[in-house]
Amino acid sequence: MPNKTFFKNLNERPFNAIASGQKNIEIRANKNLFSENSINLINAGDFIIFKKVGSKDKIKCTVERKTLYRTIRELLETEGTQHSLSGANNIEEGIKAIESIGNYKELIVKNGVFAIKIKDVQRI
Repeated sequence: MPNKTFFKNLNERPFNAIASGQKNIEIRANKNLFSENSINLINAGDFIIFKKVGSKDKIKCTVERKTLYRTIRELLETEGTQHSLSGANNIEEGIKAIESIGNYKELIVKNGVFAIKIKDVQRI
């Protein structure tokens, strides 16, 4: 099966952290959707093109793996904060920041949260 390409938007801080190599784990709530561009359909070897919100800047990455965790705490304790968060390196601050995104808190309680490990980041 050929590798697929997914398109996702990122705010400036996480975009810059991934582009610079500081961050290599993208955190996304499991929305339990299986539409064309859904995180649920991403597999190792697939590509993600991230577009910086409010800009034409884009980066392309290869998905190394995708892991589903029950909680943000479990994800951050397992993956570590250094390469998972673009702001704080503190687990408590990281949990608050992630839970503040849209309806992430409710989605994660219901469906869990993905850690998507990426590699081979390149500006396009």
